[in-house]
Amino acid sequence: MEKRKGRKEPAKRGRPEFRPSLKQRETVEQMKFCGESENTIARSLGIDVATLRKHFAEELENGHANRRREVIGYLFEAAAAKNVAAIKKLEEMGRVSSAADAVKGREAKAPKLGKKEERRIAAENVGGKFATPEPPKLVVNNSK
Repeated sequence: MEKRKGRKEPAKRGRPEFRPSLKQRETVEQMKFCGESENTIARSLGIDVATLRKHFAEELENGHANRRREVIGYLFEAAAAKNVAAIKKLEEMGRVSSAADAVKGREAKAPKLGKKEERRIAAENVGGKFATPEPPKLVVNNSK
C-alpha cells in the first residue's frame, strides 16, 4: 500500500516487553539459592511476580541446583589444592549423604495390598452420608 502524505504510522502502545539481562538471571539464581521468596526477588528486580515467573522460570526451578553444583565444584577445587577446611567439609557432606541414603533404605514400606483388601479397607473407612447409620437409641426403660 502507498503511504499518504502527512500521515504517520500509529505508534506502538503500552510498555515494551521485559527482556531479562544475564546479570538479572544470575541475581535470580543467587537469591533463590539463598532461600529468598519470589516476592522478594521480584521486588529487588523491580518487576511483578508474574513477570518473574514468566521470564525467569528456568532460574527459579533450577537455580538452587545450579548454584549448589557450582559451590561443590569450588569445594573440590579447594580440596585438590590441599585446603584442609574444604577436605573436611567434603568428608562431612559425604557422611551426611550416605547416612541419609541408609535411613531411606531402613524405612519400612507398607505391603502392597490387592484389589479386594483395598476395597475392604475403603469400605470400612466410609463416612459422611454414605456411612452405615447408628442404631437407634432406646428411649423407653423396660427394666422396671
